[in-house]
Amino acid sequence: MKHFYKIITRSNNLTNRLKNFAMSAAFLFSGYNTLNAQVSTYTFGQASGTFSPITGTILGTATGNASATNLNSEVYPVALPFGFNFNGVSYTSLNASSNGFVTFGTTAPSTTNTTPISNTATYDGAISAFGRDLNSVFDVNSVTGNMSWEVVGTTPNREVVIQWKDFRPTNVTSTTSVYTFSFQIRLQETSNIIKAVYTSGSYVIGSTSYNSTAQIGLRGTSSSDYNNRLNATTLEFVNSTAGTANTSSQAFNTVNAIPGMPSTGLTYTWTPPSCYTPNGLTSTSSTPTTASISWNASSSLPSGGYDIYYSTSNTPPISTTAPSQSVTGTTATLSLLTPSTGYYIWVRSNCGSGNTSAWTLQPISVFTQCQPPALLSTTGATVCPNQTATLSATADAGATIKWYDAVTGGNMLATGNSYTTPNLSSTTNYYVSASVGSTESVGVANPGVLTNSGTTTAGTTFYMEATVTNTPISVQSVDVFPSAAGNASFIRVYLGTASTPAYEIPFTSTVASGGVTPQTIPLNIVLNPGVYRFKIEGAGSYYRNYVSPGGVGQAFPYGQGNFTLTGGSNVTTGYYLFYNFVVGNNCESARQQVTASIDTACLSTSEVHKKDAIKVYPNPFSEVVNISKPELVKSIRVSDVSGKLIRTFNQAESVLRLNDLSAGMYILQLDMKDGSRQSVKIVKK
Repeated sequence: MKHFYKIITRSNNLTNRLKNFAMSAAFLFSGYNTLNAQVSTYTFGQASGTFSPITGTILGTATGNASATNLNSEVYPVALPFGFNFNGVSYTSLNASSNGFVTFGTTAPSTTNTTPISNTATYDGAISAFGRDLNSVFDVNSVTGNMSWEVVGTTPNREVVIQWKDFRPTNVTSTTSVYTFSFQIRLQETSNIIKAVYTSGSYVIGSTSYNSTAQIGLRGTSSSDYNNRLNATTLEFVNSTAGTANTSSQAFNTVNAIPGMPSTGLTYTWTPPSCYTPNGLTSTSSTPTTASISWNASSSLPSGGYDIYYSTSNTPPISTTAPSQSVTGTTATLSLLTPSTGYYIWVRSNCGSGNTSAWTLQPISVFTQCQPPALLSTTGATVCPNQTATLSATADAGATIKWYDAVTGGNMLATGNSYTTPNLSSTTNYYVSASVGSTESVGVANPGVLTNSGTTTAGTTFYMEATVTNTPISVQSVDVFPSAAGNASFIRVYLGTASTPAYEIPFTSTVASGGVTPQTIPLNIVLNPGVYRFKIEGAGSYYRNYVSPGGVGQAFPYGQGNFTLTGGSNVTTGYYLFYNFVVGNNCESARQQVTASIDTACLSTSEVHKKDAIKVYPNPFSEVVNISKPELVKSIRVSDVSGKLIRTFNQAESVLRLNDLSAGMYILQLDMKDGSRQSVKIVKK
């Protein structure tokens, strides 16, 4: 299950927090881990038993001794007569490979897969009895090998047996020196126990020594979950120890007693836990002090619910570690967290009476959002038509107040405690926020000539390469230019040339840009120092810049400091799909609406003689009144509505300072140079 991080950064000391978190999270940087039940929790046992051959349904028989006919590189589907629970999931089919193993899930192994445990193929899991490049033999001293399967026993204690009969332990085609042995994988109904049973084998002809290694054991949904066996050439095959890596293997030799071959009747047994680890652990959202997580229900349906452990350290809990909290469902909200802090989270099943599963194999990591400064107050304004309005806001100390023309996206108009609008003809909403820290834009915002790139299917070769140096950095958003709206796409961020993305951000195109109008995609991710590739994958198509080097923004590297665009899939043809990366440690509150209202019933801005077109504004006013053509005016007198003279200006000026007047209505009398007289009603707010 993919999981995503809601990461917003705050303040100068965040750099150290990000650095510590990202460095300790390096092993998690897939950000994409599938956290299923763990085959590593199966219990291993070994015994000396009996090899009981079967004569069931033949899957394949060698018809020659050449590679094309000796069961080299074959895979056979098998439908199971009962549901077999492997790694917490019930399966009714499997795929059997001639290379000594079986797999589960809809993805079959490739015919050339010879390393079933360490292989990164996407099958759901593997059981390997003797995983390596194998083949069989045809009619050498009357010996011919085959693969078969059979169901033995009665319900509810049946066994499915997959058998490799008379197989060579290495891939050779010789008919003058042939060593064969047989082995089985046995799957038990109800108990879901897994067994691998062997014969020691013998020479059919000749005596040439064959020696190599084989992968033996279990693999979960990924190669990071394994339960395998190990012995070096200096240790007997029958004295193997637990594997230490997914590549661990058992050495064998058909001549030398050490390491030798498996003894006849050697039986390996893997017993599943009675309490399964839940899978699909993911984070769904976070706030400055909380994080929400969810997971898939465990197949063991734990009566005691689920235990959760979280820490700012990536040191995993052990079986005796006390959980941070317990819940009965498959979701939880972690509370009382610290803003701008990384947490590691593990979950386990609690099946009651002290029976708990292992903790999830790897934690998920969550970085809590920053705690933005608060907007303390906002004040709108009401003005007459065609006048400016002054809006105001206050915020926490040290915060920067930002004014916008839209509730999301849009343009930032100004910063500061107040914003004066342009002349307004209708009521208009503005939006204000409070922030700390800062961001910068990297990459051209206006990319110039764009060309439709065509479909951006998964695996597209187009990418933008960025380098992060020195310390981790928050990448908050990036602009793209969709060719059409309504397409479900992903921005995937890869660490270097990795095939698995470090981050995956789903989005739906909402604009048909025509190569002109960008769509801003929120990313909110933290990148550790390193080289990253940004790709758009999924449906739809997006514009990229085909301008030759030297065009707008085409010189690499682009940007400076901690985040630099250093190239792309072809550094000679411009910016690839991505523009205007916003990076930094800005922490900003949600925007609040502030309204500039128009009062259509208020006094006219001018009641002067029309022929002179003299304007008096603003009206109402706060401190000053402006006169549009003072050169036409000889003197100005200000009276209250009762006719009492308040002030005289013997020389007309373009700005009359009336800030000391009390709020109310006044008469502004203009004595014109042409001898006429005009009066204007003005209102002091």
